[in-house]
Amino acid sequence: MVESRRVLSVSQAAALCGVGRTTVGYWVRSRKLYARRAGRSFEIPVADLLHFLASEGHPIPPELENGGGQLPAFGTFRPCWEYWEEDPSGHRCARCVVHERRIADCFSLRPSGAAACPGSCRDCRYFRAMVAVRLQFIHQIAAPAAVFKGLTLWGGNAAWAELCGLPAERLTGLGLETILHPRSLAVLVGLLKKAEAGLSPGSFPEPLCIVTPAGGERPVAAALYPLREPEGATLWLAGRPGGGG
Repeated sequence: MVESRRVLSVSQAAALCGVGRTTVGYWVRSRKLYARRAGRSFEIPVADLLHFLASEGHPIPPELENGGGQLPAFGTFRPCWEYWEEDPSGHRCARCVVHERRIADCFSLRPSGAAACPGSCRDCRYFRAMVAVRLQFIHQIAAPAAVFKGLTLWGGNAAWAELCGLPAERLTGLGLETILHPRSLAVLVGLLKKAEAGLSPGSFPEPLCIVTPAGGERPVAAALYPLREPEGATLWLAGRPGGGG
């Protein structure tokens, strides 16, 4: 299938969609459709074309149909310097340590003060477009819910922020070592290693202990679930020990 190619040229995308190259060019220039440079040309990830067509109400070409499978919910995740390359808006990525060291999750440096980007993640257009949209589902969960990748939080819902004793906006980029008791952190790392070996982490056999800013300790039941988006990230659902919710 065409989808197996993963990327298309502007001409290929135009032919599949039954429009002219100038139309596809307009989609790209207006930043409605993501395309990356390949030499002097552009290439369009198939997932981004599918996402664009579905979100704009355009018909999906038969060649791009994947046997009735679900259309991608998001476009390609891009690092911040690649996003701002299209529209700098005052960002000087070439001078930023995030760009220099190719740190894909730029917000992971914010707690250290090393990030050179202006403003907060909450007010950042890149963060809203690439990160927050992938976390929207956790705000529909009543129980404390957070998403993390590696040992860095991407974000949590209001119940998770209350559990940690922190404002919700401070969760983004927070290292798990700052909110977990060292013993619990060691248990978590062990479970993540099992997940890397292809074993589903599932529920923890014993509570994990969260340390609050005031120095208190809160034991919580925890269940981990790997996510497709963000790729490589994990959903953490917390509750009272003993299954009390």
